[in-house]
Amino acid sequence: MRSFPAWDKDTLPEVPDAGRRKWTSLIGPGLLMVGANIGGGEWLFGPLVTAQYGGKVLWLATVSILVQVAYNLAVMRYALYTGESIFVGFFRTPPGPTFWTGFYLLFEFGAIWPYLSSNAAVPLASALLGRLPTAADADFVRMLGYAIFCCAFIPLIFGGKVYYALEKVMVTKLVIVLSFLGFVCVFYVSPATWWEVISGFFRFGTLPEGEFNWATLAAFSAVAGAGGLTNSAFSSYARDKGWGMGAKTGAIPSAIGGRTVKLSHTGKVFEVTAESLPLWRRWLQVIERDQFWLWLPGCLLGMALPAMFSLEFVRGVKNVDGNAVAAMTADALARSHGQVFWFLTLLCGFLIMAPTQVSQLDSIARRWTDIIWIGARRTHSMETHKVKIVYYTILGVYFFWGLIALRITPNPLVLAIATGVMWNFALGFTALHTLSVLRRLLPRELQPGWLAQFGLVACATFYFGISGLGFVQQWPKVVAWLGSLW
Repeated sequence: MRSFPAWDKDTLPEVPDAGRRKWTSLIGPGLLMVGANIGGGEWLFGPLVTAQYGGKVLWLATVSILVQVAYNLAVMRYALYTGESIFVGFFRTPPGPTFWTGFYLLFEFGAIWPYLSSNAAVPLASALLGRLPTAADADFVRMLGYAIFCCAFIPLIFGGKVYYALEKVMVTKLVIVLSFLGFVCVFYVSPATWWEVISGFFRFGTLPEGEFNWATLAAFSAVAGAGGLTNSAFSSYARDKGWGMGAKTGAIPSAIGGRTVKLSHTGKVFEVTAESLPLWRRWLQVIERDQFWLWLPGCLLGMALPAMFSLEFVRGVKNVDGNAVAAMTADALARSHGQVFWFLTLLCGFLIMAPTQVSQLDSIARRWTDIIWIGARRTHSMETHKVKIVYYTILGVYFFWGLIALRITPNPLVLAIATGVMWNFALGFTALHTLSVLRRLLPRELQPGWLAQFGLVACATFYFGISGLGFVQQWPKVVAWLGSLW
C-alpha cells in the first residue's frame, strides 16, 4: 500500500425529496449509531460513576457528545465529497499508508477486546440462574460470553448491504430498550432523581468531593456517545446509505443476498461549480439533521435513562465487582417493585450490550476493508462486488481472536475502563487527523468553517485532557505493578 489511487470524477447526486416517499433515505447513520451506542456505557458505569458520584458528573457526557457531533459531521463531510471512509482519507496523508497502518493498528488494541460479550453474559446468566453469578459460576458465564460473541456475527451475513442489517438490529433494540427504560423512569423514579440527572448534564465543571478515580471518569466520557475509532464509522455508513458521492461508489455487500451490491476501488469526487455548491449545502443539511435531530438527543436520552436507574435503585454503592455491575440494578429494582422486574431489567441489560457487540465487529472489519480494498493493488483486479471477501476474511480472523480474548479477558469492568481510556486517546488524535485531512484534501470551498474546525480541536483537547489526568493519577500503580513483575 505505497500509495492510494487518485479519485475518479463524477457528478454530485440530488438530495432525495422527502415529500416523495423517500424520507427513509434521509434517516441515516445517526439512528443506527444511537441504537449501537445507547445505554451500554451507562449500564456498565452507572453503579460505578453516577451511583457513586451522583448526577453532578453527567456534564462530562454532555461535553463528550457535543464534541463528538463536531467529529461526526467532519468525517461525514469527507464521505459526502469523496464517497470514501475517513479512514481512507487518513491513509492518503503523509507520511503515507505504510506508516499509518502500523500507527492505527496500535490504536485498534483498545477496540479488539469483545468485552461487551463478557458483560452481556452476566444478565443472561443471572436470568438463567435466578440470582447474581458468583465466582463458582465463572465458567458458565464465560461459555455464555462465547455464545453471545458467536451469535453477534449472524446479522452481518444477511441483508444485501451490511448497513441495512445493522440498521434493522439497532432500530429494534432502540425501540425495546427505550420503551422499557422510559416506562420504569416515568412510573418508578422520583422527581428528585429526574431533576438530579437532567440538571447534571449542565453542571459544567462540577467534580466529586474528596478522592475519585479520573480513569473511571475518563472511561465514562469515552462511552458517552460512540467513542474511540468507532466514530469513524459515520463516514462509512454515510457512504453505504448512498449520501453524497456515496451513491456513486457503492457499499459493502453482505455474504448472502448482496450479489448486486458493489464498492468502487477508489473514491469519486465532483467538480466545484456554481451549480454543485447549492446541492453540496443541501447535503450538509442532511448530515446536520442526522446529528442534531437524531444522534445527539438520542445519546443524551440513552445516558439519562440508565443514570436514573442507577441513582434511584443503587445509589451510594462503593465496591462494584465486574461480574455484578450488569445485573445489580435488576436485583435492586426487583426488591423494590416485584420479581417481574428482575427478568425485564436483565433482558434490557442484555439487549443494551449484546447488539452493540454486532456494531463493534462491523466497525473494526469495515475500517480495514476500506483500506485494503482501495490501497492494496491486488484487490483492484477483483470484481467490485467481491469486496465481501475482504470484509468476511477480516471478520473470520477476528472471530478466532475473539474466542481467545474471551478466554484471557480479566474482570470485564476493568477491561471496559482500560478500553475506554485508550479510546479517548484514539478519538483525540483522529480528531486532529480529520482536521488535517479536510484542510489538505477538500477544495477550499468545501472545507469546514472556523467553528467546525474549533469543534475538532475541542474534541482532541477534551479527550487528551481527561485521559491524561487519569493516566497521571494511575501512574504510581502502573509503576508498582511493573516493579512486581521484576
